[in-house]
Amino acid sequence: MAEIPEIPLVDIGRGGGIALFDAQADRAAALVETALSAHALLPLAARLADRISLRWLTRQANPYRDEIAYIAEHLSRRGAYFLNIVYEWACSTSAAPDPSGNGARMIRVLDWGLTGIGRYVVIARHETAAGPFYNVTWPGFVGVLTAMAPGRFAAAINQAPRMPIVGPRWLDEALSRMRLLSLADALPAAHLLRRVCEEAGDYENAVAMLMDRSVLLAMPAIFSLSGTQRTQCCVIEAIARDRRLHRGAEIDNFTVGVANDWLSSDLDGVPRPHALEWERMAPRENNQVRRKAVCALQGGAFAGTSDLAPPVLNSHTVLVAAANAATGEMLVEALDPIPGQGPVPQVVARRLVQHR
Repeated sequence: MAEIPEIPLVDIGRGGGIALFDAQADRAAALVETALSAHALLPLAARLADRISLRWLTRQANPYRDEIAYIAEHLSRRGAYFLNIVYEWACSTSAAPDPSGNGARMIRVLDWGLTGIGRYVVIARHETAAGPFYNVTWPGFVGVLTAMAPGRFAAAINQAPRMPIVGPRWLDEALSRMRLLSLADALPAAHLLRRVCEEAGDYENAVAMLMDRSVLLAMPAIFSLSGTQRTQCCVIEAIARDRRLHRGAEIDNFTVGVANDWLSSDLDGVPRPHALEWERMAPRENNQVRRKAVCALQGGAFAGTSDLAPPVLNSHTVLVAAANAATGEMLVEALDPIPGQGPVPQVVARRLVQHR
């Protein structure tokens, strides 16, 4: 069996998305080419969406728009603006006391419907005034979806349910994007989480920043956090300026978990039909199964993808990670389909980060 290569670990200091792009420019170009080939209409959509996305980022005075502009200027094709604010991923995430007895552990499975992007995963080490953090990401993408800040916290974003507007999925998705374009002073979830990683000095500060109702979130999102203490585990649901905090409770061994449905029963939303290939079940039931399964993984040692089963592992899975901010350790595995080996993605690269 061939040895699995290591995911690149790039120390970008305080250079942000520009430094990561410069260090991995060829990888970024190949990523955009692969992402836009996932559907025949994506190249055309990207040309139009790039212009719209640039205008939107400018109107919001987005704090990272200059980084995206630099990346767009240096890429050989359109897509940088569009891919930086597109919001189409599913996930299963849990946080719980680490069975080793030291701190809390976050387990995160990221699904994204852009086939072939797993091979371009990198880990960027950022240096900030609040301390370093490790961002599991793609070159050319300036936000944060999955990260560990040693001695502070680990964090991840799950896509939230679709907001019901008129009913049909495609029409609701289109109308929600039109509403997005009309917003002022709104921040994408991945940009908010980057700000938290750059500025929050500890777990409780990170919770407070994500719970800040003065921040208008561009699209609904679900944030998961684990801290350096065993009891520091939570899920935060965010819609516009509304926030809901779910802390781990002793009765559940402080374990919290989420897929792509709200934990709050009174919030509106239609669970997204992700990860349905192997089970004939409704989206809400699928989300319940995935949430229960990813929480159950917290009961013992976690070896990565080999410990996953459908529907947590599914044809859209591109990334698996486990992080403990107390120990400074993070396991990351990148996945892609292998030709001739069926629809279930395989691990194509991995890395164990041990912060010192």
